[in-house]
Amino acid sequence: MKLSVIIPAFNEEKAIVSTIKQSIKEKEKIEKNTQIKEVEIIIVNDCSTDSTEKIISQFVPQIKLISHEKNKGYGASIKTGIKNSESDLIAFYDADGTYPINKLSSLVTELNSNNSDMVIGSRLEKGTKMPAQRLIGNKMFVILLNFFGSSHVKDTASGMRVLKRKITGQFDSLPDNLSFTPAMTALAVHEKWKINFVPIHYSERTGNSKLNSFTSGFNFLFSILEVIKLYNPLKLFGLIGLVFLLAGGILFYPFLQGMNFDSFGLRRIFLITSLILVGISLIFFGFLSNFVVKLFYKKLDTAIVYGWAYNRFILTRYNLIGLFLFVLGFTLVLSSSNFSHLTIPLIGITCLFIGIQLIASSVLVKTIKELYEKQPFSKKVATQTKGLSAQQNQNFVSEQKSASGKKVEQKKRKNE
Repeated sequence: MKLSVIIPAFNEEKAIVSTIKQSIKEKEKIEKNTQIKEVEIIIVNDCSTDSTEKIISQFVPQIKLISHEKNKGYGASIKTGIKNSESDLIAFYDADGTYPINKLSSLVTELNSNNSDMVIGSRLEKGTKMPAQRLIGNKMFVILLNFFGSSHVKDTASGMRVLKRKITGQFDSLPDNLSFTPAMTALAVHEKWKINFVPIHYSERTGNSKLNSFTSGFNFLFSILEVIKLYNPLKLFGLIGLVFLLAGGILFYPFLQGMNFDSFGLRRIFLITSLILVGISLIFFGFLSNFVVKLFYKKLDTAIVYGWAYNRFILTRYNLIGLFLFVLGFTLVLSSSNFSHLTIPLIGITCLFIGIQLIASSVLVKTIKELYEKQPFSKKVATQTKGLSAQQNQNFVSEQKSASGKKVEQKKRKNE
């Protein structure tokens, strides 16, 4: 078994010598004490403008040096390292001295002993030297991903990892910048990869930091949400929609207590209606997005409650429900002769809007299903198995062939 250690480096002249020496020492320890019989060290110089490349070249051939002609980013450097390796296992960590290189063997042992797909060095343990604002931000990302992914992740953005090569096929879609690692963690959670964590001591970096906590924090957040959107959009958009509905409901409550139009204010009425309608729109958008995910990617991950509603109503009877709500809303609006109390017309407008959305959704869903069913079987397989492992491909093809066979048998029985 072979391990490739990838070290992305950009302007790390102050730390790179120590990083290389520690890496060579750890390489010897891993080859001696683990199942790994060969370790290669690949340093990807991301077009450094200082003497980083010159220093690294002094350690060749003990290490392998790859240089980008232009600066591509942290994530791109790791991807380059993976593409230039042929090992069974991949490891990577930063070149700035923040990660304990002597813990790499512990991560390798953890991966092999538990047959994990990926082992992450968790930096958020007690005694970490991570700056306070970054520590708080990283813990918030952990809470966010664990909620949306129903997981038990301990660190989303750690830059010290060991993983199996078979899962790297989907890394091309990950960001090329510093958001590479949190996006990878989100992908791993939603792909149900087996992840384990090893506590590590995080140190202050050598040299000046290139990380802007505010900008990087937003990039990390959006990269995580981007992955969640592709796997569980209903949970994401549904939650946002519920927040809007809750806000509208809180503002609408005094209206139910008998507050009249004049004291309530016209602008507040419009605000309430807007909040409720936006909330409903986002929830329906989440349902439709989950339908597309289920249809094309076979990765719908819904809870029992909204999964039942999704299958029972949204995909079967929404056109009839939509028509009913449209007629009801239209009737309520026309029958409201006394506009001093706007409860009834507001409910009517809301019903009208929901009804129109359901009818439009009915047409859209049927169109998508018809287009999908017209695709040749081979095209479906090529689309839906892209980026999967060989075993996952084989399982998927078997499932599709079995389903196709059942459909053919059903048609024959009907004809007979």
